[in-house]
Amino acid sequence: MKTPYLACAAIGLTLTAPAADAATRIVANCFFPAQHFNCRDVMAAWGEEVERVTDRRVRVNIPAKSMAPPPEQLASVRGGVFDAAFQFNGFIANEATGGAVSLLPFSGSADARANSFALWRTWEAHLADADPIEGVHMLGLFVAPGADFYSMTDTPITSVDEMTGRKMWALPGVTAEMLKQEGSPVVSGPAVQMTEIVQRGVVDGFVGIPASDAASFNVLPYATSVTRTGRKIFTPSFSFFVGEETWNEISAEDQAAIMSVSGEAFAELAGDVWNREEGAAWAEIEAEMEVVDASDAFEAELDGLARPFVDGWLAEAAAKGIDAEAALETYTGTVAELSAE
Repeated sequence: MKTPYLACAAIGLTLTAPAADAATRIVANCFFPAQHFNCRDVMAAWGEEVERVTDRRVRVNIPAKSMAPPPEQLASVRGGVFDAAFQFNGFIANEATGGAVSLLPFSGSADARANSFALWRTWEAHLADADPIEGVHMLGLFVAPGADFYSMTDTPITSVDEMTGRKMWALPGVTAEMLKQEGSPVVSGPAVQMTEIVQRGVVDGFVGIPASDAASFNVLPYATSVTRTGRKIFTPSFSFFVGEETWNEISAEDQAAIMSVSGEAFAELAGDVWNREEGAAWAEIEAEMEVVDASDAFEAELDGLARPFVDGWLAEAAAKGIDAEAALETYTGTVAELSAE
């Protein structure tokens, strides 16, 4: 998009000097806080690579503050508010069913790099043609490390009864629905808005975000313990896309160059950054609170709660023409293979 958002570039993160009139400018919105590593080290690094491989014929500008709330990233790209964005897949699961494979309970691991590679490969093999997102071109996908269970009381969360017997914050999606199904009074919303809820003591625990986000959103000081599972009940995942109109302004040569630093290369970039931040967060957690490893019995209980949601996704994806069983097998198999390396 060439002209409407030059004001944004002036107040935001302009990755290079002002572009020549012939350059295409991509205004890429990051809904996380500006200093969050997703903006600072993932989106900005991708933008620098785009400018490098296109010899600055394509410029990337990141506004200093998000121009739309987290659930509205896809709608805002389609509406021309900005050109490109990350979108939490839980907010578009009804439309982009295929990508929700990465949100299924126990499908992902604690390794963001493995998860992210697996989702991109699943997209290419099973989803790009069968379940494209209308009005945008997919640049990449990434999956955060898996979520664990944080208690804000003196009692760790070590069973389904203990989990559902308290008021929990959960990221929207399968985890929140599982808790609601079991009768837990769930508070749910975008992770970037959880800080006040936790700090005010509205809830007694939280689940659905990786440790790195718990650290970024400053909620770790309010937790007394964390229960860590071997496989993860939830792995937040995100799509990264650019509007078709903007994409079509770019030459075929530069499109190819951009995709050379997107797709799997972007999965590697994002996954490595998430893993770095996750390692630092776990060092803080292990120094500050009790860490409990989930029992086999607790994980078996969670497996039982998760099965209907997995079956539901398989049926919904198949109804859209996706080879759902193959997509799930590709995703989980690739996660397991790469996590073991």
